[in-house]
Amino acid sequence: MGAGFIVASKSLVSVVRTVEKLQYRADIDGLRAVAVLGVLLFHSGLGIPGGFVGVDIFFVISGFLITSLILQAQHQNQFSMRVFLGRRIRRLMPAALVMTTTTLVLGYWLLIPDDYDKLAESAIAQMTLVSNFYFANSFNYFAGPAELVPLLHTWSLAVEEQFYLLFPLLLIVCRKWTRRKLFIILAILTISSFVLNILAMDHYSTEAFFLLPTRAWELLLGALLVFAPKLKTERRYLPEAGSMISIAVIAAVFFLYDKETRFPGIAAIWPCLATAGLIYFNAPYHWPTTIARWLRRPTLTYIGKISYSLYLWHWPIMVYLRYTNRMELETSTAFLGLALSFLAAGASYHFVENPFRLRRLIPSQKKLIRISSLFTLLIIGTGATISESDGLPARWNDRITRILQTADFKGQPMSKSIWNPQMDQLPAIGNHLPSSERPRILLWGDSHANAIGNVCHRLASRYGISGYIAARGNTIPTTNTYRIHDRDNTLIWNQGVMDFIERHKITHVIMAARWSDNIEGNTSGHIKYLVTDDQASEINQLSARQVLQRNLTNTLQQLTDLGIKVWIMEQVPMQQYNPVFEVVSAIAKDRTIPRGVAQDTHIQRQFHVRSILRSIDLPGVTVFDPSPNIFTKDGFAKFIQEDTLLYVDHDHLSSAGAQLFIEPLLEPVFRSIATGE
Repeated sequence: MGAGFIVASKSLVSVVRTVEKLQYRADIDGLRAVAVLGVLLFHSGLGIPGGFVGVDIFFVISGFLITSLILQAQHQNQFSMRVFLGRRIRRLMPAALVMTTTTLVLGYWLLIPDDYDKLAESAIAQMTLVSNFYFANSFNYFAGPAELVPLLHTWSLAVEEQFYLLFPLLLIVCRKWTRRKLFIILAILTISSFVLNILAMDHYSTEAFFLLPTRAWELLLGALLVFAPKLKTERRYLPEAGSMISIAVIAAVFFLYDKETRFPGIAAIWPCLATAGLIYFNAPYHWPTTIARWLRRPTLTYIGKISYSLYLWHWPIMVYLRYTNRMELETSTAFLGLALSFLAAGASYHFVENPFRLRRLIPSQKKLIRISSLFTLLIIGTGATISESDGLPARWNDRITRILQTADFKGQPMSKSIWNPQMDQLPAIGNHLPSSERPRILLWGDSHANAIGNVCHRLASRYGISGYIAARGNTIPTTNTYRIHDRDNTLIWNQGVMDFIERHKITHVIMAARWSDNIEGNTSGHIKYLVTDDQASEINQLSARQVLQRNLTNTLQQLTDLGIKVWIMEQVPMQQYNPVFEVVSAIAKDRTIPRGVAQDTHIQRQFHVRSILRSIDLPGVTVFDPSPNIFTKDGFAKFIQEDTLLYVDHDHLSSAGAQLFIEPLLEPVFRSIATGE
């Protein structure tokens, strides 16, 4: 990407004329090494819990270098958007194409159809420079763990690429502006993006993480460095102290931040400011600081030079290692992943990146663009083919193909809008011609409610009952209760459901949810899954249990006061490993199909939520447990029966599983509703 440092004076032109010639900055390559090593150690689980901020360090560096290069070219009257984008393509595209192609090929052999389908979709998104939008819209309740998404890391590349498309246009428009005007407009944009980032964290935290408008301030912060005044050379203590403080902040963030840190938000400002400090205080016009000398060490600068390839390759390698080791990444496997990442990065840098960047391969820019475009279209076409065929299930043997066809989940559509209940747009189930005499039922919950939606629809139709389904992913069916990152939306949704129940004179309610995650956190222990309310003073497991006890009781009291009968379904056993992958892998390798989660493990995880559910003593409220049907006599959950999958993922039953396990439990309920018992 090049490097340099430009100092602002009274106008943009005079600024550039007084700038020392751009020169290579080894310290920035060393800083890149710090960033990428943080990311690698974080993703491998090797003791750097806040290493994910390495991406933010990259953003600040990129903003600084790109702005420096553009302004230098403008000063020389040599800037061309076509040339600029051509250099970006030559620098970034070849290695990305090779990595994506390799990831798709390996996925053909390793991934089950649903995961391969998602990989194909993300490959298309990457090739069209919108993978950050794709992932911002993909991480819902049904999305698999992030650790199993091979191209997830390309979201940050998409952010930079979108910045590269838009930011040069701004500098073109402003090329004749004075220093004051240009600095003000960039500062306003930086502050606006930062404020938007903070505001979005409360209600749109996923979008705040992935999208350019809430991340642009980090790149723009680097751009503002170009206009920073020089330090006086006689004040050597300032660069030394500033560098020490900056590197200390980055080190602190690496070890003090973790997956629970609300990020980006305000937390992102510290690593970004520290990165800006290291760039500023180690400008090449004064004596090198101790930190600069350390960053310029050959080992670090080499890692910095291969950092793009290292970032490209490390994540799919780690994902596939997890995938083939049942989501586990033990220390020895993590070190293997690091070794493979460095080998792949070295090969990519020396045999792909450098030959293309130095024009030893395909020196003609037009030819490079044509060939890159062709390969891009091939990847898009391949991805579309894979996606249209639902992940190419036919690549397995006949038995596996037949089994995979049973891994379907044909629930009623989950509501996309939080306003659907208020707008009377909940999906109908059962008899679609309701009358005032006919009982009216509502199935209320999260995706676990959606998983039994078809069962309820069949039973309601059989017994002449009309009803609706109110299912929203990641949302517990309890008023005044929410997860901190989704407060307003959850409150609006659940209150809307309560209003819908009263307005439509619902007579019976069935609740189903992934209850335990709301009070225990998910299996990785993240507290962001814990529920809270406006009365709680902190968020932890004990508080979440109290919140659920308090608000579920209040919700049920409201329903019973309306004369409504309520059935609460306890949680379906959550599997330790993906049942579809376990079954496919076992059959493909001619091994015995492993057993599911142990009943003792399930009971232990459900202990607190069962205590809450079974402590409710209200007339007309019944709690029932589906798990005894799911466990075998020897105490393990069933994955498969007669070549029919009973789960579609870790915790959602397939259509066959819901029919086998849940329908027998609910049929007496619907019969009693129909007969008025």
